[in-house]
Amino acid sequence: MYTLGLACGYTTPLQGIQRYAQTIHRQGCADVACVSDQQFSAAIDAARQADATVLVMGLDQSIEAEFRDRTGLLLPGRQQELVSKIAAASKGPTILVLMSGGPIDVSFAKNDPKIGSIVWAGYPGQAGGAAISDVLFGITNPGLLLVELLRISYWVHFIRNVTGNLFFYFFQEASFL
Repeated sequence: MYTLGLACGYTTPLQGIQRYAQTIHRQGCADVACVSDQQFSAAIDAARQADATVLVMGLDQSIEAEFRDRTGLLLPGRQQELVSKIAAASKGPTILVLMSGGPIDVSFAKNDPKIGSIVWAGYPGQAGGAAISDVLFGITNPGLLLVELLRISYWVHFIRNVTGNLFFYFFQEASFL
């Protein structure tokens, strides 16, 4: 028996980062929808203790998929609030890692002086956690790889047509580091 598209194992971003550094891990949201702030305080406390903070945020197929249109470009639920609160409390630099299949408006993070980097990882696959950590720790240059650093220097506009489909238009070219 075989299955299509199912990996035999995954390396999470946390597992990848643990290859290079000791970690304090606290989950700030119960899931991608992030409707509650009940777990915020533990994550904020961890950021106060850590020398650097890596936030892995974004979307999953419960939010975006071939058969599911998104209703907007912002992070779902209270993710943006969590990012801002953790960045404000962080003892050291804050790095925002985004996982998504499409664009996310993170202009709030671009304008936050406590957020030093934004890494867009897409949906990176079974070795994605290792790839993300290799980029974060300078082991590899993401220039021609699937994981890219995206400087958010463009405006994203969207127009909803009468059927409810969401279209994305980029009016300024994105620049990749």
